[in-house]
Amino acid sequence: MSTTIKINDANFQILIDNPDLTTCILFNKTTVYSKGISLDEKVVTSVLPVVMIQVSLAFLTSHIVYFLLKPLKQPRFVCNVLSGIIMGRSVFGKNKIYQDIMYRGREMLVVNTLATMGGIYFVFIVTVKMDKAMILRTVKKTWNVSMTVLLVPLIISFLVAHMLRDHVPRINLKRFYFYISFLASRSSFAVVVDAISELKLLNSELGQLTMSTAVIHEILGWLNSILSQLMRGGLQRILLVHVGAVCALSIFTIIVLRLMIEWIIRRTPERKPVKDVYIIAIMIGAITLGFIYEGLNSNYMIGAAMFGLVIPAGPPLGSALVEKSELIITNFFLPFFYIRLGQLTDIHSIESWRSFLALELILISAYLGKVVGCILGLISFKASIRNALLFSCFLNIKGIIELMHFLRWRSRKYVDIQTFSELVLSNLVLTAIVTPLIAIFYKPQRRLESIARVDNCIRTLRTTLPSSELRIVCCIHHEDNVNGIITLLRATNPTEMNPICAYPVHLKDLAGRAAPVVLPYNTQKYKLASNATDRIMRAVIKYSRSSGPAVAVQPFIMISPYDTMHQSICRLLKDKFIPLILVPLFPNGEVQGPNGNLHNFNINILHYAPCTVGIFVDRGLNSCINTAKSAKFCYNVAVFFIGGPDDREAMALVSRMSGHPGVSITVFRINLEENIVENESEKHIDEVVMNEFVASNFGNASVVCRQIVANDTKQLVSAVRSLERSNDLVIVGRQQAFSSQLEEEMRPWVEYEELGIIGDLLASADFVGGMMSILVIQSVESVKGATHKTVKTLGNLIYNYSSSSWR
Repeated sequence: MSTTIKINDANFQILIDNPDLTTCILFNKTTVYSKGISLDEKVVTSVLPVVMIQVSLAFLTSHIVYFLLKPLKQPRFVCNVLSGIIMGRSVFGKNKIYQDIMYRGREMLVVNTLATMGGIYFVFIVTVKMDKAMILRTVKKTWNVSMTVLLVPLIISFLVAHMLRDHVPRINLKRFYFYISFLASRSSFAVVVDAISELKLLNSELGQLTMSTAVIHEILGWLNSILSQLMRGGLQRILLVHVGAVCALSIFTIIVLRLMIEWIIRRTPERKPVKDVYIIAIMIGAITLGFIYEGLNSNYMIGAAMFGLVIPAGPPLGSALVEKSELIITNFFLPFFYIRLGQLTDIHSIESWRSFLALELILISAYLGKVVGCILGLISFKASIRNALLFSCFLNIKGIIELMHFLRWRSRKYVDIQTFSELVLSNLVLTAIVTPLIAIFYKPQRRLESIARVDNCIRTLRTTLPSSELRIVCCIHHEDNVNGIITLLRATNPTEMNPICAYPVHLKDLAGRAAPVVLPYNTQKYKLASNATDRIMRAVIKYSRSSGPAVAVQPFIMISPYDTMHQSICRLLKDKFIPLILVPLFPNGEVQGPNGNLHNFNINILHYAPCTVGIFVDRGLNSCINTAKSAKFCYNVAVFFIGGPDDREAMALVSRMSGHPGVSITVFRINLEENIVENESEKHIDEVVMNEFVASNFGNASVVCRQIVANDTKQLVSAVRSLERSNDLVIVGRQQAFSSQLEEEMRPWVEYEELGIIGDLLASADFVGGMMSILVIQSVESVKGATHKTVKTLGNLIYNYSSSSWR
């Protein structure tokens, strides 16, 4: 028997919260559209204008709150939730006029629909950005830590919930205490990635470990959602309807839709945009699949996640989907989610403080249990207590995924308004506490600086023995960098007695992916179609094989945002004990990357690299790299030596090149009459280095040393510009032993800071018509202020006849 009750907008929300009533809303022709502003009708009586006001007010409130809380290092998630609560019944909603205009029943139907669509698209885009191969790698490496930090808080909070179950009334959901304990104990991949990305810690060690842990928690969360849905009905319903329909739809998604996605990728040419019709079809498919799963009494988040998992992350399709949809999802759909959340959250409904404390004890036990789990889990890694506590802060970050579960419980009347408000506020407060703690106390940049100061003696070219293996990391952005890098490697004179080990790293910006990736390139994997990475690695491997045992190659792929990519590079340099890294510099038109700044990347490498850095300006003019025999390799190198740690490091590289029969070297020793160097020991070291180089190349017809005297800045520039066009490469130190007056005169003319004064002068377009490649060397000694003991092996011996060697 049903009862019809006529309601108005004022008591709509009160009645819709009543679990014993089903509310119906009359639809008429003025429900959505307005006739405009007129004397006999107010514009706010229709849905569309009110919805536009709602989203505009949400956008404005969120940005105001973010501006006010930014000094407190609060994330955008906290500001968005606060803006929703402010707009809801807790603050503005206490005003009856505001409540009657903004939150009438008809408008909330539209808001709820758009909020659900926002949730579906959010889950879909997050799973698209997830690296599917990362799941298998993560399960193998971090499963023990992930399970420890999940099971310990789950057991503790569930035991506390079992003891306090009689003190939390108005719960209309079986196994609620297990669900709330599990939700408080797990970490959502989408939430932690978004938070870590906002903190710019994607490449940090704890950030990487947190994302790996969250991947396993995400998988367990999906399994828990599926099993909970299956356990809701009886045996006949499970066997005949639910399991059959859900499994059939899942198989259809994994097999049929995956084949369609692969067909779209094959039809998209490399470096060409994906057709808009494919993007639109996929976005419609995501929302359709989510509603179908919801219609099958399952969870729309499972449907969106299933479809997102069959789409490969990154270019071409994954990147295109993220690029074209993420902005509108974040700035249009999700504000409706926070509007709905704020309307259902009422802090004034918290009246029973006994039940409030009971629920908070359950949640706090899970949060503290995660701290204990992190300490126990990181024992095997021999991590400090400080890192374990910071790791627990990472894992305790809550976000939109948890709120989706709370909204689902509230919409299905599993919890009352007080319990729902407590859950929302608890997640809000927890995230507002742990996020600033991470931003204040976790500084991976300081760790990079300390790494760069450790063992400097084995991380420079001068301290690397000539007979030992020279390890070089070669950063490659595009295929155009390969020829120049291989030519430079060949010029370093690799032989069986003086081998080199090259680590080519293909750097890609993090586009269409959620987490950064650093992987060794699989040279044995067979691929039907090659991409840019395959062609780059094939060229380097071909050079290695043609060189025999003199050249070894260990290729890597690094996908990361440019603003934090240097962190992963520096860890690779530390782990492999690399004395030299080569970084290409792009011309003016390509300095700015699509989602990162290549200029800042180069500056970060120069500042944090624990080894010698070579900034390579490749003009792409030498084309003899494919020649197999060294006798046919011809390369002309010019070197400017003024003095200082960087110039000495450049001479160490040139010393290796001098043994190559096909490399001709011209060293220009520039003496500045006005340059008064206060440190006499530095000047003495410069003389020793030059004397040793002259002695070691005595009688070598391919090496020519010339001395130039410059009285002022003008003569110095003239001497540099007098370089002949016949040279293929010019090597120079980034910082020279200039006096402060000379440096002040030349510094304002520098265009590229990473090249230094002389390097920038050589790289200018008017220098010999931009026809020569330039290699700018920076020693870690010049940046970190380290002091090295110089072994003056032949200094006194060769000093007597070194002057006769200059021409």
